[in-house]
Amino acid sequence: MAEEGGAGPPPVRILRPESSVTSESLVQEKLIGAASIFADLLRPTYGPMGLDKMLYKSNGEASITNDGAKIVSELMVKHPTAKAFVSLGESQESAAGDGVTGCILFAGALMYEAGLLINKGLHPLVIVEGYREACNISMSKLDEIAFLYNDNELLNVAKTALTGKVTNTASENIAKLVIEAAKQIKTTSICDSENILMAKSPNNIPMSIELIKGLIIQKKLHLDRTPSDIKDCKVALVNGEVGIRSLTRDAEIEINSPEELSDFIESEEHEIENLSEKLIQLGINALFSSGEINKEILHKLLSKNIFALGGLSSLELDNLSKVTLAKACPVIDDISPDDLGLIGVLKTETINSNGETSQRILIDDCKDSKLITFDVGGSDDLVVEETIRAIHDSVKATFLTINSKELVLGGGNPHTLLSIKVREIADTKQGRERLGMEAFARALETIPATLAANAGKSSLDSVIELRSRLKNESANLGIGINGEIEEIESAREPKESLQHSINSASETVIGLLRVDQLISARGD
Repeated sequence: MAEEGGAGPPPVRILRPESSVTSESLVQEKLIGAASIFADLLRPTYGPMGLDKMLYKSNGEASITNDGAKIVSELMVKHPTAKAFVSLGESQESAAGDGVTGCILFAGALMYEAGLLINKGLHPLVIVEGYREACNISMSKLDEIAFLYNDNELLNVAKTALTGKVTNTASENIAKLVIEAAKQIKTTSICDSENILMAKSPNNIPMSIELIKGLIIQKKLHLDRTPSDIKDCKVALVNGEVGIRSLTRDAEIEINSPEELSDFIESEEHEIENLSEKLIQLGINALFSSGEINKEILHKLLSKNIFALGGLSSLELDNLSKVTLAKACPVIDDISPDDLGLIGVLKTETINSNGETSQRILIDDCKDSKLITFDVGGSDDLVVEETIRAIHDSVKATFLTINSKELVLGGGNPHTLLSIKVREIADTKQGRERLGMEAFARALETIPATLAANAGKSSLDSVIELRSRLKNESANLGIGINGEIEEIESAREPKESLQHSINSASETVIGLLRVDQLISARGD
């Protein structure tokens, strides 16, 4: 009971005075506004006619790209919604390697449509229910319209992932190299993009791209007279030092006479001679090790025209093992002929970088290599980096198709078909959740709308016409490269990529719509 003449006990505070709390409609307005801004940032980059962004870092580095994953990863964001969208983009990139921009555009559209319904008085949880049901309908419809790939379709998948990132001529050439790499990897290992490596070539020829059935190592060679061109060579790998093994504990050797010193030196020389002879007797043409190579052993190997390189990282040695199929042994005495690998071509070339000289060791034409390297050259670093990102997207999309085996058309075709299906089922519903389902259908259509708008066409007219013609004419229509509605003949994408995009975007938005308070301990 309050004391007589008083106002009762003081309120209980659990937050610091400088904390701010945003609740109810205001928090939803902030979340939806941030989502729309984030999506609008990427919207102009989408599709074959999308524009590029220049990203400028505080340290002076710059990059030019329209790759959604690159843009999202480089942004310095602070708002909770923006952070959620960054995580969404990273999830899509990790799962599919492509489709990040489309995923974020769809999520932004879902948030925008939810905002319109909330302003009309619809409860967020009703919208969430409608979104979940619409997402399930979309997944079922996606299974219906998907089809199995063949070799021609696989080439189209590789080319579609490159659209808008490189020229049409380069797209054709790169796509063929990606397919060639996929066929090589498929015969020796699982189709995993981790088995594809990228290297920057020192040449300045625009769009100079070479497929290496092996890998490239950049190191400084120990001696200038190291062999620079070897074919059909046997290779040995040593996971450690090549020489007399160092003791793991401190030890002292007591020598009482010059004769004992002489015997000790002779013993070391004899050991080195034995190790050198052991390697030579194996008939190897190349030796790689993670540790240093004893100088005397190095000279003896070079005198026999044997390539030798030490100081490799564990990753480089592991990659060499995958390429050559050689077994990395801890000591020379453990190496047997069965542990040796094969290299088709081993070449070295000297390059100058920042005033320092080093060598590029090219390990190519390895018949059973489990790794493939794209050696990418260009007029400058910005172009090379963008080309590497484009190749990476193409590789991921191609490998995902090989592993999942199913495709859908591009050009906004599947999004519109899913939208039509969701609307059909929403019309049969009696409750308020149908409003959420209709909003989901409108959000799906943001993809063809953006493709048309970025090509200079009316997004509204294009979407209405596409929806009508898909119902009454061919089910293979979509937005073409120039923004016209036409039969989609070559644009293809993995079904799994679109499936993950719609699912992950829906779950992210549903999580944000369930938020009713923003609490900040910083007062901002």
